[in-house]
Amino acid sequence: MYYSYVVYNLEHHRFHYGVCADIAKTEEAHNEGLIEETKGISPWNMVFHEAHPSKQHAIRRVIFYRTVGGQRFLKRQLHY
Repeated sequence: MYYSYVVYNLEHHRFHYGVCADIAKTEEAHNEGLIEETKGISPWNMVFHEAHPSKQHAIRRVIFYRTVGGQRFLKRQLHY
């Protein structure tokens, strides 16, 4: 099982989208600076995640999150 996820940093008002196999470890890795894209900025909060049967499905979903339609979907889901 793979997950597509969204983490958010309130201080810098930044979102990061990614794919992982373990949600709990991933959030910890973001906060410990182990993920290159989010290194140096913390704390990160897991605000959304979805389970997928394969890594390809999770990657496609992350690509969708970055589109205009994906942003609308996330705003509705997050009540943002």
